[in-house]
Parts: sequence; C-alpha cells; structure tokens
Amino acid sequence: MLRIPFYSSKGVVASETSLASVVGVKILEMGGNAVDASVATSLALSVSIPHLGGLGGDFFALIKDPNGRITFVNGSGYAPSAMTIEFIKSAGLKEVPLEGPLSIVVPGMIDGLRVMWERLGSLEWGKIVDLVVGALRSGFPISPSFATALNNLRDMLVKDEGSRKTYYSNVNYYTPGQLVRFDGMIKALEIIRDDPRQFYEGDIAIKISEYVRSVGGVLSYEDMRNYRAEIGDPIKLCLGDVTVYEMPPNTQGITTLQLLKLLEGERETKPNSIDRLRTYVNLFKTVYKIRDSYVGDPRYMSIGVDKLLSTDLLRGSDPGQSVGHGGGGDTTYFAVVDSEGTIVSGIQSLFYPFGSKITEPTYGITLNSRASSFNLLPNHPNSLAPLKKPLHTLSAMIVVTKDREMAIGLSGGHFRPQLHAEIFQNIFKYRMNPQEAIEYPRFVWYPGTNLVEFEEGFEEGVIEGHVLRRVKYPARLGVAAVAEIKEGVRAGYVDVRGDGLALGLL
Repeated sequence: MLRIPFYSSKGVVASETSLASVVGVKILEMGGNAVDASVATSLALSVSIPHLGGLGGDFFALIKDPNGRITFVNGSGYAPSAMTIEFIKSAGLKEVPLEGPLSIVVPGMIDGLRVMWERLGSLEWGKIVDLVVGALRSGFPISPSFATALNNLRDMLVKDEGSRKTYYSNVNYYTPGQLVRFDGMIKALEIIRDDPRQFYEGDIAIKISEYVRSVGGVLSYEDMRNYRAEIGDPIKLCLGDVTVYEMPPNTQGITTLQLLKLLEGERETKPNSIDRLRTYVNLFKTVYKIRDSYVGDPRYMSIGVDKLLSTDLLRGSDPGQSVGHGGGGDTTYFAVVDSEGTIVSGIQSLFYPFGSKITEPTYGITLNSRASSFNLLPNHPNSLAPLKKPLHTLSAMIVVTKDREMAIGLSGGHFRPQLHAEIFQNIFKYRMNPQEAIEYPRFVWYPGTNLVEFEEGFEEGVIEGHVLRRVKYPARLGVAAVAEIKEGVRAGYVDVRGDGLALGLL
C-alpha cells in the first residue's frame, strides 16, 4: 500500500516530520516563497529530529527559481584550525575518530540557511524564526524514529554531560507521541532570530567552542567566527531531454551523475531482477573507486568535474577496492515547491545519529562528526588539513524535463549515490510514478566489502564474488521524498520508510 501524495495548485512541503511540514506550509500561507518555507522547515527539523539534522550539523540545497536558474548552497563546515594529520597521530590515533570531540567540524547549517535566505528569500528572517519558535516552545510529540534513537543510544549518550543533560535529565525511556521540550535549542533559535550570525559570533559560538575544548576537542571560537557558507552553481548531466542537477564537490553528487551516465547505455532489465543488481553493483564499484581517489574539497582536487564525467575516465576505470565505510549514516531530506515555481531540494545532517555524541549543554546543540570522513594520507584530496572541508556524503537532486520539474533526495550516507540512481531510474527508465519509485524495494552495496543488501521484492539469485543479504521490507535503506511540478500541479511525496508527511496549500 503506497503512501498518499499531496496535490496542490499552489505549493507543497515534503519532510520527515509532520511538524516541520506544517511549519513550512504555514510560511507559504503567510506569503513566503519556497526558500522562506525551507528555512522554517529546516529549523523545525533541527529541533524535532536533532539526531538526524540538528543545529550542530551541515546543510546543503539546490534552489531552482521561477526563471529556471539553479543555485547551489554549501553549508558544510571545515576542520578546526588546529586539526592536522600530525596532531591526530600525536594523540596516538591512526585515523580521525568516528565520534567524540575530535570528530567535530564547524557546524555550517545556520550560515547555509542564512546565505540561502539572503539571496533568495522574501519574508523577514525574524518572522520565519518566530513561527518556528512559537510552534516548538511549549514542546512537541516525539516521532517514532527519534524515540527509538534516544532509547537505543542512551548508554552511549549519557557518557557526555551535555547529551545527558539535554536528552535524559527528566526522561529515561521515550515512547512515540510523548511530549518533549528542548529549552536550550529554543533559546538558540531566539538568539539567531535577530541575527543568524550570532550563532557564530555570539554566546552560542563561545559556549560551543568552550565545551568542545573542555572535553578534549580543538574547535575554537575563531574557527566559528570566521566561518561563512558558500553559494555557487550546481553540476549537471543531460540525458536526452532530461537534465539532472546535482551538488558539486566537496559533496559526492558527482558520483550520482557518473552512475547515471554509465547506466544510460545499459540494456533493459526488469526492475526487480538479479540482473539489475549485478549490473548496478559493478558500476557502483567503478564510481566509488573514482570518488575515493579524486573527490574532496575542490581546492585540493587534481581534476575537475568535466574530467570526472568524461567517458574516458568512467569507461577506463576498472571496478576496484574502495574505502570501507560504516553503513548509511543518518540524515534528513526535504523538498519544497511554491506557487511561483521555486523548487528547493534541501538536506541536513550530523552524519551518524547524534553525530559526535557531544552536546553543548547550555543550548542543547549536538555536534556533527564530519571530521571522521577525512583520511590521513599525505597529498590526498580528502586528507585532513586545517580549515579544509571533508568529502561530504550529503547531496540532492533537481531534475528538469520539458514537461516536469522535481526535487529528489533521501537519507543514506555513503549509499546516497546508489539510491539516487535507483530512484531516478525507477522514474525515468521504468516509468514509475514518484510515489511508487521511492517506495520500490532498494538495494545497496557496502563500499569496501563484498556485501550486497536488498529488500524483499527482488529476485533471488547469485552475484559472483558477493554475499547477498535479503532484509525485510521496508528496511531503513534511506528515507526519500520528492516534490514536483507537472502540468501546473504541485505534488509532494514521502517514503513509507520514515515518519514524514507531505502537506500543501489548499
């Protein structure tokens, strides 16, 4: 049974909590555009599911304006100025930790929202934040996924004073629908209501840097104060009359486009066939080997996007061993379309659930673990260096054809390019409607291993040299959403794998 899309002639919001979708729609009702609604949706998500995309994380977006111009917002943070390969090795470590104070980069989300709003928003910033604060100040019913995460990770989180104070001072066990309130996060929103730069230049930045350093990290106030998010252009791939826009490095959006280019020439197979899995897995290995060799902060890359998308490179690269990565991570994606035709494809994350597991106690801001994506290989595009951005798993798409435009994205960590390609092919090769496409069974290859995992619904079979593991449908292999404009109708679609809701204007 498929989830029911929301259809509107005016505007829709598809996000991973009903609360965030309602807040986004209220901004549209106030006359705001899709960018204004996205700021509100993002902030509401950061408080209502802070383990997936909280204030201490990163934010990226693609925005298509009514004139057809597409803008890329990069709200990813960089490594602290004291974070060097030598520093990590002197601490007796062979890699950047997956969690803890040394896994933290500057949180870029709030400044990403700021630059997006300053460039393309229409309502006053303070009015947008006021609406979010008003919706959350008195508390809200906790979603099933957040309650589960708090219960499952309790033993780990209580080791950190800030996390214990924020999430467990009054409650030891959470049940879905239980009313929760995070006064510190609300206080942070009230501070940035007058000026979002206060997150980086005021008391929030002071408290974050002081707390991180008190527990063994190196993030400084100057690292926070000097941070600025960036605005630029997307990357794109034309496939006949379909143009796919993705996010450039330091994201892995290029890997999605590489997959789609390679898949264009592949023969037709049934969407649930073992042949499809076999074909895709071999291509996954090719593009991930390229990703792990060449992609990172663009200032440190030896080759550019054009070369990475060249047929010579893609066809000349053999499937090889890529770097092993720990599963899918956790993220939250949302999509917004307004009455003027503006489309926002937005995504935010702490990386894995609760990121670093370190939470600043005054404002209840749990910090990301993005520094763990760096390696310690000298002269590698993704090697650790001060003020450098890591290779980022976050990316999202906007797809434009002659008769429809859509935002597509999902959670999924290192699996994201694989899942983006599957959903895209479901829609544009197998001609599924977006709801069917995002709820169709999925499969993933774990980079650096021989493991292929697939949801119930695929044919049984063998892929030589691989271990195939069947999992119950629906598994947590990414939580997707789509928003589109087609024949004058706005439509929002959310995934059965998550707790989300698509809502719109009547």
